[in-house]
Amino acid sequence: MAVRQIKSEKAAGPDNIPAEALKSDIQVTRNMLHLLFKKIWKEEQVPMDWIEGHLVKTPKKGNLSKCENYRGITLLSIPGKVFNRLAEPDERCSRRPTSRSTSWIP
Repeated sequence: MAVRQIKSEKAAGPDNIPAEALKSDIQVTRNMLHLLFKKIWKEEQVPMDWIEGHLVKTPKKGNLSKCENYRGITLLSIPGKVFNRLAEPDERCSRRPTSRSTSWIP
């Protein structure tokens, strides 16, 4: 299941839901997310917290008074990541034109 694939002990996104909360009871999480994902799919409306992310700057090695010694990390919603993982296989299965395909010819 996609919930098990999410890494633990990582910062939560804008919704403040950590991976550990979803992993604490897989069966309850599965049922809850199933209902939520069905609603999202039916209404074609994704929660705003899943669209937004928190940009956090983290220091690299070197002089921390220089901007180039920082990098940005975007913290995304954990339930949103699970939804994306479940939706992703459908995109990979869709037909894509190949170099031998003639579907592009008018």
